[in-house]
Amino acid sequence: MKTKSYIVLMLVLIIAGASACKKNTERTKEAEELKLKNLFAEIKSLSEQVKCENEADWKFRPIGSKACGGPTGYVSYSSKIDTVAFIQKVEKYTDEQANFNKKWNITSDCMFVSPPKKVVCENEKPKLVYQ
Repeated sequence: MKTKSYIVLMLVLIIAGASACKKNTERTKEAEELKLKNLFAEIKSLSEQVKCENEADWKFRPIGSKACGGPTGYVSYSSKIDTVAFIQKVEKYTDEQANFNKKWNITSDCMFVSPPKKVVCENEKPKLVYQ
């Protein structure tokens, strides 16, 4: 009888342990997703800190990493900001998203995201033009 009790107890402990591991994994993945979202918001904020008044002052860079390769999109930025720091932050985001995709076996479409042709100013905001 005691052997049965031990077996039942062990099964309960194994199931509880597995459940706890799954919850910790989900929390870790959610935390990493939040970190990526926050970093992207930072980049977006830096990108929008200067009014778009002269299109010649604006450039764009690929950002993000699709699971099967290539950027997820493009981000515009003014040459009037600290472009070195901005580009480093964009590269950090791209690298971290690539690592996230690998770690969590993320899938995505494999469609090529064409780069924009130029940046134009509309209502003092940069707009990427693709055609």
